[in-house]
Amino acid sequence: MALCTEYGLGHTPKYSVITTPGDFKNFSSDAGDHGKPHNMNLGWYLGQVLGQCLGFLGGDDWIRMRKIFDPTFTHSAAVARIDIVDSAARDYVEKLPRLATSSSDKDATKSFTLSIVEAFTKFPYFLTARAIYGPMTETEEDDPWRLTEKRIALGPYFLGGGPYRFATAAWLFDRNAIRRLRKYESEWRDYNARMVQVRRAWGERPPIMTYWEEHGKGNMSLPELLQTLDELLMLNLDVITHVLTWFITLVADHDLVKRDLCDEVAANQADLLQYITKVDTHLHRCFAESMRVRPFTIFTPGEYSNKVKDFHGVLVKPGTQILLDVLAINVRNPFWGANSETFYPSRLKDIKPSDLRYNLHSFGIGSRKCMGQYVATHIVKALVLHLFKEYEVVVSKERKGGDDSYDVDKSSWTPKAGVCLRLTRRQAAVLS
Repeated sequence: MALCTEYGLGHTPKYSVITTPGDFKNFSSDAGDHGKPHNMNLGWYLGQVLGQCLGFLGGDDWIRMRKIFDPTFTHSAAVARIDIVDSAARDYVEKLPRLATSSSDKDATKSFTLSIVEAFTKFPYFLTARAIYGPMTETEEDDPWRLTEKRIALGPYFLGGGPYRFATAAWLFDRNAIRRLRKYESEWRDYNARMVQVRRAWGERPPIMTYWEEHGKGNMSLPELLQTLDELLMLNLDVITHVLTWFITLVADHDLVKRDLCDEVAANQADLLQYITKVDTHLHRCFAESMRVRPFTIFTPGEYSNKVKDFHGVLVKPGTQILLDVLAINVRNPFWGANSETFYPSRLKDIKPSDLRYNLHSFGIGSRKCMGQYVATHIVKALVLHLFKEYEVVVSKERKGGDDSYDVDKSSWTPKAGVCLRLTRRQAAVLS
């Protein structure tokens, strides 16, 4: 039976959906040569915002850009910054009482409630920013966050389709949308130029200096540079916030998993830096399992091979867009057994990494996996370990929809956990 289904109607681009680990492996075999559809098939407005970013490019352009940006985000680079990530996570958790939405204790630092999305969005954002710009002053952090809020406000235009798919229609229908876009572009360009000027005056060489110099040498255009920085900081903010909020929510709501995590953190107290980087821990299994059961996307964005692909006898032409059904791989896959929808990190304990490669989709396909995966993984794990080390964390009952159902924040393109958390300082908690 063919497990690859082809769709297309009239002038709609044809695409195929793959649903099995074997098809996933087949399609990934030449991922480095895959192409992406023009503007991801979402039209002109999206193209103006992100059409030239690294993740939207293919072929030689993708290889050229990846060589420029990749050194900042390699595994070795992420490990080299682990002390910065750990220290930042420790400090952020210490300041969480300031984000409380309510408190039932006379000392609000001991027990309080907070919104998970509001509390944990900025942490991964600014750590990623520091990986690009180096240490930042308060003003240097406030300015890009203000711009990020403006950029997020453009989302309905490029995700909503309609007239925004076409330049002329957008101009005739909603000139204000174009003015907002151009203002954001101008301010984002000025901010990065200013950061380069300041870093040069200080004699510092964070990665932004290399990126700017590569643009000056003609190795990438200014839109490619600025839109890739947008992708790293703003587009991916929704992804990492999704991952972080579900990781925390699922661990907090499973007592045995939580107890095992707290015990493991205590046992590794002497060397937390190495602990964060390891992938054979309960902490890492909780991270991977949360991404398995709560993936940030149900289908991968379309991409195409330049070769004929044979999926169980179904021949797919070169250039045909192929989407991966993520739930078919991560959840409905027989590999995961009868309880595949259940959050159960220990299931990963005896599975070899090689067996996970095509039975778990997390950071992308083949050699085109997300460039920031190592940085993101360390940021998320560091925050989670310090959060559960310092606090007893529970999901507030008033924000929980049922025994295994949670409120979901649908304000953006990734469905983040929308719960509130009750945090109680460990020394004041009744520990099980």
